[in-house]
Amino acid sequence: MYFNVGKGIAIVLPTLLYCLLVCKQVSANELTVDNEVVFTALPEQCVTLRQGRSCFATVELQWQSPSKQSFCLYQEGEEKQLACWKNSNNVQIKIDFESNKSVKYQLRKETNNKVVAEAQVEVSWQHKNTARKRRWRLF
Repeated sequence: MYFNVGKGIAIVLPTLLYCLLVCKQVSANELTVDNEVVFTALPEQCVTLRQGRSCFATVELQWQSPSKQSFCLYQEGEEKQLACWKNSNNVQIKIDFESNKSVKYQLRKETNNKVVAEAQVEVSWQHKNTARKRRWRLF
């Protein structure tokens, strides 16, 4: 009985130590492509009453980097930049969000337009649309 416990500890302990040293926990709205840039969107979810309706929110986008860099903010699928920053390492911006589907924001390098990091705002709903028509009758 005691030998089985020892084997479990011998397997679990090195795995935990490895994860503490190597693993990095990343939340759903914090998707990093480049290890040194952290890009977040808050709130990460926008809820609307019915499926298909637009969701309205003020989203706070923030990025941090250990060194000063130049980036531009884009919405995925759009070629027009939302904002640009030169020689910055910590930026916080609020934007008005209006969409009926999830939107991914991209942080790209100003020089070569390479995607450095992404953050997503998911749109969800409380009630699913039904094809049933409602008819009101008085009698």
